[in-house]
Amino acid sequence: MKLFNIILWSTSFSLAYAITPTPRYNGGCAAINQRIYCYGGTANRQPTSDHYSLDLTKDFSIANSIESWNNVVPVGDFSVEPNSLFSIVPLNDSYLIHGGLGYGSSTRYLKNTTVVYNASNNSWSAIQTQNQTSLMPSREETCTLDLSNRIWAWGGISDNTTAININKTTYHDEFQVLDLNTLTWSFPDNATEMSSRQTNIPNPRLEHTATLSNSGQSIYFIGGLQVDDSGTSLSGAPMNTVLEYNITSGEWTTHTSPANTTIPASRRLHSATLVPNSDLIFVYGGSVTDAADAVADYTYLLNTTSFIWTPINIANANLGTKSRFGHSAVLHNNISLFIIFGADDLGNLRNDFSVIDIAHWQWVSEFKANGDYANTTAATPSTSTNLNASASIAKSRSSSKQSSSSLNNDYTFISLKYTKTAYLIIGAIVLFTFL
Repeated sequence: MKLFNIILWSTSFSLAYAITPTPRYNGGCAAINQRIYCYGGTANRQPTSDHYSLDLTKDFSIANSIESWNNVVPVGDFSVEPNSLFSIVPLNDSYLIHGGLGYGSSTRYLKNTTVVYNASNNSWSAIQTQNQTSLMPSREETCTLDLSNRIWAWGGISDNTTAININKTTYHDEFQVLDLNTLTWSFPDNATEMSSRQTNIPNPRLEHTATLSNSGQSIYFIGGLQVDDSGTSLSGAPMNTVLEYNITSGEWTTHTSPANTTIPASRRLHSATLVPNSDLIFVYGGSVTDAADAVADYTYLLNTTSFIWTPINIANANLGTKSRFGHSAVLHNNISLFIIFGADDLGNLRNDFSVIDIAHWQWVSEFKANGDYANTTAATPSTSTNLNASASIAKSRSSSKQSSSSLNNDYTFISLKYTKTAYLIIGAIVLFTFL
């Protein structure tokens, strides 16, 4: 019995072990409980169910970070399916996955359209709503969590790879809203009281981004592929046209950037991150809309008051990832912006990441858990937009430190490399030999 306990103790450490991720893109990452979790994506031309975590409680070198990931093996018998091109939404101590390509097959489909990973108890579960059958599963859409704990899903495509009962390709211009308080889906565009206000619904988009405003009242939709008026053809959505949906009024507004300003090239599979305590959105990377090539202009700030785009030069370019698409952008502690995985400017899939200190707009060589980065460049930010963004971040630092310090750092996983696990098992075998 004692021997059995020793062996069980030894093997239990392998529930989380250091691993080098397989290069991938079109997966999803989220920061939860002082860790970054990354799930799924396409690797080796197939959707995967890979699940990795990265510890953010201590400093580490970015150059050596490829060995800092841990493979996450959850408890329970819930089967996590392969998926890519899904939406990921971080919650308090968990994250939600909705929609996606699934198996990438017209004969095998996702059993669960919406699933949640709970980081506190290391388990997956499916969300079963009261009106699940009214939902049309889709991929390449966006999901946005509002301040009332509702998830707004918009855009994307439904076809014979997303669900068994779909025999017609549909591009979505309607909202599907999941209320996490009641676990109920609603469809506000179909409501009678909304019909008179829905005369300006934009054409559907996919592979775009959606960002909740600083006020929490609006969602901004940027870029992606836009469906034409016939509903059959796709083209790159112009970046000088930004869509705004007001959650309170239910109204759409189309904003056009001034003609005499720099306009980014059209793009898809990019990322968009709200700069804390500001009206600025940082857009990174993306693919050109008619090929699998990264865009050449890949760092911009969008002012959502004037809708002026400003190219931003990030210092220490040799430490950065350059252009990527199908990547994840995860902001930690309101300072450290992780650009994770994706495809690079040569079309190669990547398994690494880099970190931008958005207080100083610089790539960093070492991640700082407390967010205290020294300004390593003497250069002054080239635009007033950069200065305003940095000022807003500085004001938010004290509050972000307070909130991050209150997070629960206890975690059931133990980081352990393969060799250490092997030594423990070998030790148990040796002990068995002499008992």
